[in-house]
Formats: sequence, structure tokens, C-alpha cells
Amino acid sequence: MLTYLPFDSELFGYPVGKYEVGEYWDQDEFLKQTRSFQLIYLFSEHELDINSEDIQLMDVKLIFEKALKSESTCSDIIEVYQGELTEDLISLALDSGEYSRFKVDPRLDQGEFEKLYHIWIRKALEKGEVLVDGEMEGMVTCKVDNDLAQVGLFAVKESSRGKGIGKDLLKKAESWAFEKGARIMKIPTQKANTPARSLYEKMGYKIASKTNIYHYWNYEFKV
Repeated sequence: MLTYLPFDSELFGYPVGKYEVGEYWDQDEFLKQTRSFQLIYLFSEHELDINSEDIQLMDVKLIFEKALKSESTCSDIIEVYQGELTEDLISLALDSGEYSRFKVDPRLDQGEFEKLYHIWIRKALEKGEVLVDGEMEGMVTCKVDNDLAQVGLFAVKESSRGKGIGKDLLKKAESWAFEKGARIMKIPTQKANTPARSLYEKMGYKIASKTNIYHYWNYEFKV
């Protein structure tokens, strides 16, 4: 089913839609519905048979999951960020999207990636969901909804990687979320993001789901 996405459309300045692919995939039938859209995200649990260059696989999204425990320990230098939105924080937010489909798709060349991640970090900051290490070398955002917690943006400065900061940030996010009542943590990432996958697996996370995400770009779209 093809649905209109008002948030993405308003942010990017052109109509964006979402298409959930079921067991049956008919590319020709899909293309008949695309006339009024510039960009469409296609979500499918299985790989699609594609013969149109306008539809490209941009991400294999993995959701990692782990049960949280009260005995999780963490570094004292990591805390909930209470300050203003700074250039350092924005830079970390953009770093977190290194493998994002909004960044790797060369057809999205109107600042879509930057617009989206600026909003994500600003909203997380407004809700008190941003955790940073003391020197702003790394950052993770985490939201809690009843017993479920989910990591959003997660990054460590390139110059500070390999020092265990990412592990410490995630431990702090787990402890913080547990105190707020969460008992399950979920973390989305891209299959191509090998460093992140390795960290999550070492910390006991398991893959709970996998989704293939395609972008359709309508070169014939006219306002």
C-alpha cells in the first residue's frame, strides 16, 4: 500500500511516499501509482526483483534487541546533556548517519540528509534524550516508551574511536533506560555498518528483524 508522508514531504519540499511490499510484488503495478510522488521508500522483508534503474536498494535495516538488567554498570563521565544545541552536537548527529540511506543515495542532493538529522537531534535534545561523554567525544540518543527503549542517533568522533567510548555510551543508555522502566533495548542500524554491528553483538544484542529498503526516484515528476 502506498501512503503519503506529510513530515518528509514538508521537510524535503516535494511529495514523499511509503510503500509496504507484501508477499506479492508487481513492479509495473507499483510504477502506475507513482505519478504524484517525487520519492518513495519501499519496505520489504525479502529482496525484490527489480528491473528499473529508478528503484535502488539503499539500506538493509537491522534491528538489534537485548533484554536489560539492573546490574548494568557504566562510566560516570557520561551524562544526560542539559545544554544548548551546539555545532559539536550537530556534528556528532551527522556522523551518526554515516551509513544512512538519506546520505548514501546520490539522488538526494538537496540537503535532505542534513535537514533530517538536524531535526532528529533537536527533538531528542528537547525531550532530554541525549547522552554524551564528558568531553563531547561521543553521543547517543535514547527514548523510552513503557518497557521498551530504543537508540536513535549514536556516534563517536572519528578521532576518538577505538577507546571504548561507544561501549560506555551504550552501557549508560542501558542503565538510564532501565531506571526509567525499560526492560528491552532495540537499536536500528544498517547491514553495511560493520563496526556498529560488531559492537552490538559483543554487548549481547541479537538481530530481531531485517528489512530491505529501496528508494524510488521519479525523474518524470512535475509540480
